[in-house]
Amino acid sequence: MVYYTVVSGDTLSRIAARFNTTVEVIMSANNLTSDRIASNQVLKVPTTVEHESSPPTSGGVTKTFTTHTVQSGDNAWNLSIKYGIPMLELLQVNNLSINSTLRIGQTLTIPVYHVPVRPVTSSRHGELLDWWTEARYVFPIGKDATVTDFQSGRTFRIRHTMGGNHADAEPLTSNDAEIMRQQWGGSFSWTPRAVIISVDGRRLAAAMHSFPHGDHVIRNNNYAGHFCIHFLNSTRHNDGLVQATMQNQIRVAAGVN
Repeated sequence: MVYYTVVSGDTLSRIAARFNTTVEVIMSANNLTSDRIASNQVLKVPTTVEHESSPPTSGGVTKTFTTHTVQSGDNAWNLSIKYGIPMLELLQVNNLSINSTLRIGQTLTIPVYHVPVRPVTSSRHGELLDWWTEARYVFPIGKDATVTDFQSGRTFRIRHTMGGNHADAEPLTSNDAEIMRQQWGGSFSWTPRAVIISVDGRRLAAAMHSFPHGDHVIRNNNYAGHFCIHFLNSTRHNDGLVQATMQNQIRVAAGVN
């Protein structure tokens, strides 16, 4: 079972597909009599993940808004990185599409998320943040962070460079890539490991593999591709499903049984 907080644009069918279940199962688990759901509603979602996730703690995420006046050279992607929000959300809030053209002088509405610090099991463990409503705003695309391998304590530096269902990231330097390779026994691997992501003074529970694949942004780090970092309830990009092995390692990093 996972506890999922509904975000704008969600439907039961979309949530069911994300967690490899059905609308009927979710409705039954939550005693729903219709398929209508509301933003910030918390749903229990039965899944194939081996361990249950914790219910949301008190003190929810809040959202305020600021504005941005479009200047020469601005585009939706760069502005989403500047303000630390997903590009598709920026477009949706402003009733724009991926094909929309920004005009100089145009005023855009920018959502700003305030994610409270969650209690941790111990000083060694990280905050257990939901990817969809918390972690992706604390660790957005474009943000650098330090990764601490939970078992060994070794650290390396990374940048979140892309990704929507989870964080796709890259080592900052060739030395960081080499430390990663050593952590996985001398060769890059798809095997998940529990890690702590240190960003802006916060320590987040996460899990990652080290295998380079797909596109990459950083070109001088001796690492041709990106790797995947998962947080609570994040999903794979290829099929939109929760990966149990990743979720188990996240819970190790959080100290949650």
